[in-house]
Amino acid sequence: MAGRAGLDFHRSGLNSSQIARHMNIPRATIRGWIDPRYVRLVVGCRGCFRCERTSNVPGPDYVYLLGLYLGDGCLSGHAKGVWRLRIFQDTRYAGLIAECRLAMASVTTARVGLRKCIGCVEISAYWKHWIHLFPQHGPGLKWRRRIVLEQWQRELTSAYPAQLLRGLIHSDGCRSLNTVRRRWSGREAQYAYPRYFFTNASDDIRNLFTDTCDQLEVRWTQTNARSIAISRHGDVAFLDRFIGPKS
Repeated sequence: MAGRAGLDFHRSGLNSSQIARHMNIPRATIRGWIDPRYVRLVVGCRGCFRCERTSNVPGPDYVYLLGLYLGDGCLSGHAKGVWRLRIFQDTRYAGLIAECRLAMASVTTARVGLRKCIGCVEISAYWKHWIHLFPQHGPGLKWRRRIVLEQWQRELTSAYPAQLLRGLIHSDGCRSLNTVRRRWSGREAQYAYPRYFFTNASDDIRNLFTDTCDQLEVRWTQTNARSIAISRHGDVAFLDRFIGPKS
């Protein structure tokens, strides 16, 4: 980054004219870099935890965001190597929109924006480092290509499995009431019980969901080619502790 190199020259004692000659850049540009407001901007800009190899990894927020991305998110490339991460949430669920925005802001230094669409809200941010954090990006729809986590992602999802389930269910799942009617001794009785569903067309993403359930000892059943259900009372109560109904 030229601006950072210019600041390094300035800290070494060179003035703006000397830096301009050395870098073959107009002196007015150098002065803009040396301005204290610009210094704060550049010094405050950092890379992602993958590039910096820092121990300060926002693990729970990243894993939750990974679940959202795999369920209902996408990356798109823009000029100068910048990527845009977009996550979509139903307009009815202000809590999920706010939680997604907070998780995204925890992972990136970029501004996180909201845009209302028909029936949903798009939460997004532009950042050069998204491609480093979501290497599953590729051409075409996710369910038409392989989705395989890298080793460092597997380590994080193994450390925070509940956050991965939360992200997947908050994007492509739900908690609903199943109504059952039974007839005993000529009388019809009706009762309802809650259960969780996760629906995704990708075999790899469904397997990731069920493998995480297995890690947490949550029993699941496959109800059709694309859907997984969690219905047992104890398992639903366990998920209610960190997921619960959408709001």
